[in-house]
Amino acid sequence: MTGLRRSLHFVPGGNERMMAKALTLPPDGLILDLEDAVTVDRKAEARGIVLRWLQTLDFDGKERWIRMNPLVTGFGEADLEWTIAGRPDGYMVPKPRNAADIRAVASILDRLEEKHGIVFGSTRLILIATETPEGLLNIAEMAKASPRIAAVSWGIEDLSAAMGLSRTRDADGRYLDIPRYARVMTTLAAAAAGVEAIDTVFTDIPNLAELRRECQEGVWMGFTGKISIHPSQIPVINEVFSPTREEVQEARALIAAFEEQGRKGSGAFAFKGQMVDMPHLTRAQKVIERARRAGVV
Repeated sequence: MTGLRRSLHFVPGGNERMMAKALTLPPDGLILDLEDAVTVDRKAEARGIVLRWLQTLDFDGKERWIRMNPLVTGFGEADLEWTIAGRPDGYMVPKPRNAADIRAVASILDRLEEKHGIVFGSTRLILIATETPEGLLNIAEMAKASPRIAAVSWGIEDLSAAMGLSRTRDADGRYLDIPRYARVMTTLAAAAAGVEAIDTVFTDIPNLAELRRECQEGVWMGFTGKISIHPSQIPVINEVFSPTREEVQEARALIAAFEEQGRKGSGAFAFKGQMVDMPHLTRAQKVIERARRAGVV
């Protein structure tokens, strides 16, 4: 991956009008949804349409992801078999329960990549790792289940239904304990596995101010991007998940200070009134790398 996954935008599989619109939008990637956005009677038709999109449309550099159905539904394997010829960047795996579920998807991809002459291991996975109670409890092992995993995301709607939660946010719009725990565990599991953490959807579509606040909170928590469900959300997500020029300047100044102090044999020193050491340098280097990939520098 050379760019960022700041914004991944859902497109219902088979909806030609929404796909045409999505191609004009500025997300870093599109998620072509074969799961919740497609009724059972249209699954096969939607697979064929998604394959045609992959083979014929110009995505203008956007990553191309497919949200497959879980294997246990009986639709997931067909999703992979029908669409792999379009060489998507990867598949979003919903409702996994344990590492075995992830390895089962990876095993099918092993076979299909060989069959279609696709570079082994190049088809990546993004996990929606908290949609089942089992998945939330097993998130750390799932995040490390396959080298195909590029990122871990989370979801609360299916989890809240499975647990019978009557609400997921308080009166001020803040997550309650269970979704907050799922969100925190997603960033921790992703960091432990060395993959990206992608924040979940924000469903209050008109409330862009609250979306911005949630994105900023996500940045502070270690998320590198967020999933969008409406075109109006994408610019906000891209902006907040890109380092600002001020942050870049600060990071450059800090890196330069470390280089100067390093020549003096010092790894810890005062910088603008604050004591800094190696973790601060690591964070500054990550800011510069993300800024480079976002085109800020």
